[in-house]
Amino acid sequence: MTSRRIRWFGIALIASLVVGKPTFGQEELDDDRKILKYREATQTMAEPVYRRLNNIHESLAEDNYIEALSLLERMANLALNDYEEALVLQTYGFAYVQQGEHKPALEYFEKSLALAALPGEAQQGMLYSLAGLYLAEGQHLKAIETMRRWFRYEADPTAEAYMIIGTSFAELERYDDALPYVRKAIAKSEKPVENWYMLELAIHFEKERYRDGIAVLKKMVQFWPDNAKYWDMLVGAQRQDKQDEAALETMMLAYTKGLIDDELKIKSLVQLSMLQDIPLTGGLILEKEMSAGNVAATKENLELLLQAWLSAREYDRAVATIDRLGPLAEDGTYFMRKAGIHNELGEWAEIVVATEQALEKGLDDPSDAHILAGMAYVELNQFDKAISSFRKARDAGDDKQRANAAGWIEFVQEKIAVQQAARN
Repeated sequence: MTSRRIRWFGIALIASLVVGKPTFGQEELDDDRKILKYREATQTMAEPVYRRLNNIHESLAEDNYIEALSLLERMANLALNDYEEALVLQTYGFAYVQQGEHKPALEYFEKSLALAALPGEAQQGMLYSLAGLYLAEGQHLKAIETMRRWFRYEADPTAEAYMIIGTSFAELERYDDALPYVRKAIAKSEKPVENWYMLELAIHFEKERYRDGIAVLKKMVQFWPDNAKYWDMLVGAQRQDKQDEAALETMMLAYTKGLIDDELKIKSLVQLSMLQDIPLTGGLILEKEMSAGNVAATKENLELLLQAWLSAREYDRAVATIDRLGPLAEDGTYFMRKAGIHNELGEWAEIVVATEQALEKGLDDPSDAHILAGMAYVELNQFDKAISSFRKARDAGDDKQRANAAGWIEFVQEKIAVQQAARN
């Protein structure tokens, strides 16, 4: 009965695991490893000692640490066997752990273990607690050594046990040693643990193994699909690995899930769409997000939209975008681009309107606008207006432009002459 009532002495205190950087392993990873057994404890605990320790644990259960430590100090003069002494030392350790004082707890646990007098279950529990404390205190080599000792006697290790070693190796920047333990923990865990995947990912990124990192991130976006950070990291890793097509697919999937909603990310999606030669998709997204107010209709953003429409040969949409860009510009350059689009499409009346807009807004060199307008008037059979435009180009242009304008004037005058002759 006594042994059952004190079994809780050996309960392991699992220390919080810190996400670090990881990689490599040893015999603890072998499922066929030989498991050692503790020697059976031969000593027993006297009833007076049991009663005192029971009172102490009742105090600890009530968070009465001062009283518990006082009662423990009173046991210092008792003649204790090794088993009883180990229990007292272990209880000291628990008392300090519960107060968050790790250093004295470490000392008492170490002394208790050194006596090798407790039952195997209690020894194992204390080793596990000790390793967690070493990890929390940054004593990573000791944490590893202690856990390896624990593993020798453990037939069915928990996933958390592998993580203590993996995290410790990672904190020591021994990433190749850490990785197998981290992977073993992940494989053994019944449910995905986010921090563990982050640790494996950090290892791969630290070693610049982006494809391995991509594989981890693909699992992470499945387990935690609403975490935009993981989608961003996956895209970044894919682009780092020059997998631009895959990166675009990832971004599009994240976008459809509503995880891309700020201006920079939306523009990145649009630019990547254009880079992958699907500018229409990029343009439609950008126009939609501008309408929704998620992307500001600035000159820079409208210029990106214009590039998308032009690349997609969506000329009507390109013209509509220029009409928004034109007023934001200092001169009529955008309206000249509009005139150029209409010229490609043979839309002569629209050329006239666009060149007038460009000239009204102002151009450093208006000669080209006048020549383009004159050409449009020729196609519209408005010869008088054509000659007027070409004369303006001749007066405003350089030698080359004057020669070009003069050639057009001569051409138009010949057409007029031919028409008059035909009428006569």
